[in-house]
Amino acid sequence: MKPRMPSSDKRAVCLTIFTLLIWAVPLQADRILVIGDSWAKPVAPELQLVLHENGHTDMFVDAAPFRYTTAQMASPTGLAEITAWLDERPDVTVVQMSTGANDWEESGWSALWAGKAEEANLFAGIVNHVETIVDHIFSVRPGIRVLWSSYDFPRPLAKETPFFINSFLTRLAEQMSQFADHKPGVSFVDMNGTLQVKYGFDGVQHTPYDPDHVIPPGDPSLPHLYFPSPLEPFLPNDAWHLKSEGYKALAQVQFEGFYASLLAGKDFYINAGLNDAWYNPATNGQGFLITVFPESRQMFLAWFTFDTERPPGDVTAMLGEPGQRWLTAQGPYDGDTANLTIFVTEGGVFDAVTPAASTDPAGDGNLTIEFADCTEGMVTYSITSLGITGEIPIQRISTGNVPLCESLNAPLQTQ
Repeated sequence: MKPRMPSSDKRAVCLTIFTLLIWAVPLQADRILVIGDSWAKPVAPELQLVLHENGHTDMFVDAAPFRYTTAQMASPTGLAEITAWLDERPDVTVVQMSTGANDWEESGWSALWAGKAEEANLFAGIVNHVETIVDHIFSVRPGIRVLWSSYDFPRPLAKETPFFINSFLTRLAEQMSQFADHKPGVSFVDMNGTLQVKYGFDGVQHTPYDPDHVIPPGDPSLPHLYFPSPLEPFLPNDAWHLKSEGYKALAQVQFEGFYASLLAGKDFYINAGLNDAWYNPATNGQGFLITVFPESRQMFLAWFTFDTERPPGDVTAMLGEPGQRWLTAQGPYDGDTANLTIFVTEGGVFDAVTPAASTDPAGDGNLTIEFADCTEGMVTYSITSLGITGEIPIQRISTGNVPLCESLNAPLQTQ
C-alpha cells in the first residue's frame, strides 16, 4: 500500500508552494498588509491560502511586526512605524487591522464593568486610537482601504466565563461596526461566533451566519479537548491564540465579508483626477464643478443650474439673470460612489459682508454620484423642499485630467 502523507506535512508543503508563488508575484500585484497584535502574523498565511483557494492567486499577504495595543500603534513612534511599513510596500492596497483585544485585556477589564462607564470609556479609547491610526494611514496612502476585524475566542479566558467574554466582544463589535459605518474607506467584519459554530463550542447567542440560530450552552472543557492551544504544552492554558485551522476559519469569514466583494467589485475608485467641470450635453449651460479631497475622503460639488420654472419676463436681476440657481453639495465617498448632502445658500449680496448669507446645516436633500470611469458618471438627486428626484448622466467638459485620473485609479482586483 502506498504510504499517505500526514495532513500536517501536506499543509507544510502547501505553505511552501504558496511562499514560492508569493516571491514570484510581480511588483504590480496587489498586497494586503496585516498590522496589529499577535493575531496579525499567524492570520496572514491563512488569508493567503483562502485567497488562493478562491482564485485570487495574484494577491500577496504579509504582516508587520507585532505591536501590543492600539495606544502603542497610535503613538508618534507607532505612527512613524506605520509610515515606514507602507513606504517599504508601495503596492499595498488594503491594510487589515487586528487590534483592540490587548487594550481591554491590559486595562484589567472585568465583567463587573458591563454596561458601566468603565466599559464605555474603554470602548471610546480603542475607537479613538484606531481613528488616529486610520487617519494616519490615509494621510500616507490616500485611497487605500482598511479592514478592521473583530475577535473570536473559542475557549474560556482566565478572567471571566465564555458568556461574559462573548457578550463583551459583541458589544465591542457594535462599536467597531459603528465606527466603520461612519468612516469612509474603513470596513468591518464581525467574526464573533465563527469558531463556536464551526467547532461546537459554547459561545455567543447568535451566529453571524444565521441570526435565528441560538448556540446552546456547552461544556467549557470542550475547547480544550477539541481545539488545544498552539502553544501547548508550554502554555496549556493559553486561551488567546488559535491553531492554523482556526485562523483559516476566520480568514474565510474575512474573505466572504470583505475581500470577495472587493475583488469582484467595480474597478473604479474615486480620486483627485476627477477634479474638473462636468455636464450633461443635453442640458448645455448647466453643470457641476467637482473637487475630491483624498486626505479626508470627502467630495465638494458646486451645481450650476436654474429654477424649476422660468420667472416672468418682467423680472430682472442686477447681476446675471433671475432664473439662475447655485447649489452646493458635500459628503464622503467610498469606492466609485460619493454620497453628498445638498445645500442652498441664500440671503447675501454680491461682494458684501451684509446682509450675511445663510445655509441650513441640515441641507435640502441628497445627491449621489456614481462614476463608471474617469470620463462618465451618473448623478442621482433628491431635493427635499421641492419633493423631486431624478438622474443626470454627466461627462467631463474637458478631457485634460483623464490621464491623471487613470494613473491615480488603483482598484484592488485580479486580472
